[in-house]
Amino acid sequence: MTTAEDAVLSVIAQEREAVESGDSDMYLAVLTDDAIFMPPNTLPKTGAELRTWLKGFVGAFRVEWLSYVSSEVVQSADLAYHAFTYAWRVTPRAGGEPTVSAGKGIHLLQLQGDGSWKIAREIWNANPASA
Repeated sequence: MTTAEDAVLSVIAQEREAVESGDSDMYLAVLTDDAIFMPPNTLPKTGAELRTWLKGFVGAFRVEWLSYVSSEVVQSADLAYHAFTYAWRVTPRAGGEPTVSAGKGIHLLQLQGDGSWKIAREIWNANPASA
């Protein structure tokens, strides 16, 4: 039997794999229909705008995870949150110089009727360049 923490971390691993492989369909499959993302330096994304934005990002950039640390998973009833830190190298698929950044974030996940977990909210931001 899988614990809720294991199930949540499995969803997060699928999200990371989708980003790294550039598979937007895999990415969208781990999100609730009403997911909201709050990326840095832009307005929140939801619905069709979120789906278009994610497809654009994974299609336009190659991501290499330099580090990814799940620092906390807490589950209560049908909600869970996952706190993380990351470092990644993002390179335009069309060519160009990579950008390396590091930051932190939180996922909020909802338990689905079939017993699976999906990402309902995600917020992250980069650390200051001097950090």
